[in-house]
Formats: sequence, structure tokens, C-alpha cells
Amino acid sequence: MVRATQPFIESLPKVELHQHLETSLRLRRLLERRDDGPVPEEGAHLVADPSLFSGYDRLRRLRYASRSVRIADAVYTRANIAAITAELISEAADQSVCHVEIRVGGKRGFELLGVRGMLEAMAEGASSVEGLGVSCGVIVTVVRERGPEQAERLVGEALRCPDCGLVGIDLAGDEGNYPPALFSRVAAAARDCGMGITVHAGEFSGAAGVWTAIYQLGAMRIGHGIRALEDPSLLDCLRERGVTVEVCPSSNLRLGLIPSLEAHPLRAFLDHGVRVTINSDDPVLLGTTLSRELRLMARAQGLGAAEVLEVAANGARAAFLPHDARAALERRVRSASLSS
Repeated sequence: MVRATQPFIESLPKVELHQHLETSLRLRRLLERRDDGPVPEEGAHLVADPSLFSGYDRLRRLRYASRSVRIADAVYTRANIAAITAELISEAADQSVCHVEIRVGGKRGFELLGVRGMLEAMAEGASSVEGLGVSCGVIVTVVRERGPEQAERLVGEALRCPDCGLVGIDLAGDEGNYPPALFSRVAAAARDCGMGITVHAGEFSGAAGVWTAIYQLGAMRIGHGIRALEDPSLLDCLRERGVTVEVCPSSNLRLGLIPSLEAHPLRAFLDHGVRVTINSDDPVLLGTTLSRELRLMARAQGLGAAEVLEVAANGARAAFLPHDARAALERRVRSASLSS
């Protein structure tokens, strides 16, 4: 078996399918780098120690702790959103990422700029760095706790922006209290418009949420999906239907969902023939990159260069792109030399 060395992973053409814009965190970093005065802030918020919580509650408190104070509404400008989008794509290019799909679901951005304004700003940012050779798609994230009516309004407005680079819809948030069936109508509307459907499921709740995401929402990809391992028949379903699982190892570890990277179900997915990709999830929040995630998992689970290449190719095959573009992307990934 040829080892997956660091030079091989760094130079490998990669695909990132599961990365959140995390607007407030990126805006803070953008402003701090500009050296044009202190970051405009509103009052500090009382933040509980994330380690005292588990699962989805820990995720929410980790995000709050990373902000510690609320960035002022005035910072949410189209120019700043365009800048952080361009920066995200530039960071992807630095890692030899050739395609990235950016999820956006921040409530304040949509409220302050409007859905179209937010998506147009992201499209402007992506256009400004087209020369880097990274193709980009936008996925609008529907947050379960905000309810199906808000989801329908959000997705309806997003679908009316045909030039904004929208490629898919994501469902995220509290799996336990907001089942996929609540969002079946909005998923159907997105599918009818040719959008891809990905669903955060099997992360904080069990395998049942993955089943319902597939059958009630028509999910083509599952975000995280680590609890699918609890049901062997579900693994069969994922394999037979070609549903891709977007795993985010450091995110799972940081949230206490796995005891170690060695215990992550990635290897079990691969051995079962399930299409699986590795992703960074919230790179600014977690202090990681896609290349780092691949290195960590290659070391923790003994992945060879051919297996890392297959994981990257899975990303190309699952991208929310037209068939010919997906095929070209997969050829680009597979052009990598295993002997690097």
C-alpha cells in the first residue's frame, strides 16, 4: 500500500462539500486583519462553558463562545460578505481544492441584507477570484428550529435568484425535535428546481433521522451521518442508492460525538462500500482545513494514498453540478499521481 504522505495530500486536487461560511466569525477575522480600528461590537453575552454540554447544545455554545461578543449590524455589508466569500475560496485554492460548496444560513445576514442581497454578495465575491481555478456553488442552509414556514420563505427567495450560484439546499439544526417530515414541502420545491438536497442527520440523533432524510426529503447527501453505523441495513441503503456521507472528523471529535479519530466510522463506511467524503465543516471555528482533516484521518485510520484519492473522487461524484462538470471534476481529481 502506497502511503498517503503529506506532500501527496497537499497537492491532491480536492473537493470540499461541507463547509459553512460562518459569517460572524469570518467577519471578525476580516475586520481584525484590516487594521482600521477596533471591531465594532455590541454588548457582551454571558457564555456557558461548552464542555459542560453535549451534542447540539455543545455546538451552539461553542459558536457563542467563539464570538464572545456580538458584531454590530453595520458590519454586515455586501462588500464585507463578498470579501469573506472571496477569502474562503482563496484559502481553498491554497490547499489545491478545485471545487467548494459553501453553506450559508446565518439569520442576521439574511435579515440585514435580504436573501437575494446576501446571495448576490457571495456571487460577487466568487466572481472576483474566478482566476484561481476553483469552481464554487452555494448551498442555502435551512435551520430546523426556525420552522417550516420560514424555511419555505427562505428557499423561495433563494430560488428566485438564478444568477447567485445556488446549487442546493441543506437542512441543519436540532435533529431531535424537528424531524425531516416538517420540511418535505420545501425540499420538494427545491428538487423541482433542480437543486441538490443534503441533510445534517445521524450527527446528534440516531439512524432513524438518516432514513427519513432519504425517504421524506430525497437527500442525495448526508451531513455527518456517523450514527448510520448503528443500522447495518441503513449502510446497505446508502451504498445501493449512492447516497454520499459528508463526514467532518474534527467537528465530531470537538463536539464529543466520538472518543477519538481512530474511533471515527470513516473506515467502516469505506469497508461497506458507502460513498464517503472528508470535509472541514467550520474551519474558522475549529481551527482546521480540508488538508489537515485528510492528514489526520490518513494517520488515525491508516488510509493509503489510493483510499485518500477515492475519498476525494467521491466528493467530485457527489458535487451538486451537471453531469459533465462532475465527470470533468472527477478526472481532475484522479489525475493525481499516487507516488507523490
